[in-house]
Amino acid sequence: MSFTWIEKLEAEKKTETDYRKSGSRWEVVVKPEQVEAAARAAWDAGYFIEDISVVDLQEGFLVVYHFDHWQSPGRVTFKVLVPHEKPEVPTISHIHSGANWHERESFDFFGVVFTGHPDLKPLLLPDDLGFHPLLKKPEERASLDAIANVPEKPQEKPQEASGQAP
Repeated sequence: MSFTWIEKLEAEKKTETDYRKSGSRWEVVVKPEQVEAAARAAWDAGYFIEDISVVDLQEGFLVVYHFDHWQSPGRVTFKVLVPHEKPEVPTISHIHSGANWHERESFDFFGVVFTGHPDLKPLLLPDDLGFHPLLKKPEERASLDAIANVPEKPQEKPQEASGQAP
């Protein structure tokens, strides 16, 4: 499968990744103002949106987009970091209609605003809830470095004193 369309993207960083370890062929970090062009390039290359998720970090909200291809599977991940003070990223729902509900869900749980969204209202939570339940307290947020440097193998837990496996 050709990924030349990725090489042409304007982006902060483009990394070819090991699919067996990450579940993605490419990871592309874009600025908020580059999201729409990147989503359009994915669409033009025959990719569809799988999901959109958000991670609440010390540095801001990391909005993560997963795209895949029907005929030639090869997941591509786009990431954009937006500040807590102004958690806004342009909608891609006019390009990938499947993004509509994912963006609404991200708004529900984290408060990330997808500017230009045609119907940005709560999807799963009551309209009058008044808070975003997946926001972390500032002291509980991990840093971007901490989540990016995940160890290759999880640390093994020692067996209990009884000698029996847990």
